[in-house]
Amino acid sequence: MRIGEALWSGLKAWVTPPDRHALLREAKARAAALLPPGESVVDGHGVEPGERVPQPPKPYRVDAFGKRPATRDRLLNGAERVELTLDRLNPFNAAMDAWDRRGEDRSAQWCGGWESAAGRLAAALRPRTEEKYLSVLLLTGGALYVMRVQLASDGKKVAGSAEPAYAVARQDITWLRDRKDVRHGTHEIGFADGSWVTVVFPLGGWGTLVEAFPHRLCHTDPRP
Repeated sequence: MRIGEALWSGLKAWVTPPDRHALLREAKARAAALLPPGESVVDGHGVEPGERVPQPPKPYRVDAFGKRPATRDRLLNGAERVELTLDRLNPFNAAMDAWDRRGEDRSAQWCGGWESAAGRLAAALRPRTEEKYLSVLLLTGGALYVMRVQLASDGKKVAGSAEPAYAVARQDITWLRDRKDVRHGTHEIGFADGSWVTVVFPLGGWGTLVEAFPHRLCHTDPRP
């Protein structure tokens, strides 16, 4: 291969976006391998926290993949947070942000303390890490799991490790509410302890997973 062809091939690979569905299939297979013996997958999907679910306090945030962020990365993240805070304090920027958020659903996106089933799920979806990863929700006959699957640095393939992030018995999941009025793929999951949290299934194809939940609500139904 000529130098020019090699450079073009590398550039094309760099700018080509990942095949997100293929990536999810590979991540689901890696996640399913972590299930306890005897558990089989009913269905699964990539999952993210609701956009306005709060970041958990420090004691409830885990270090994903057993790694603490490097000092340099923590300093950069701190600088970014300071910059964001100063940006929001600017009255012109605040007015523009309010204009951009017009019509946005402002209702709560979770309920329950950080020790609740919903709080633990919310915390599991917001770990401390500088790694690229996918959170995969797996529903089995006996439980709901979230597994965290590490991606390559370019985010285009599964690489590195995978780890369990969350588990709750299936009988403790009391309802699922579709919030397509907020954004397609947005759902609320309710638990037996009275807590609930908003999650997002970012890719299409979550229908069979949702149908596996016995107590489903639409967005016009009140929460139990």
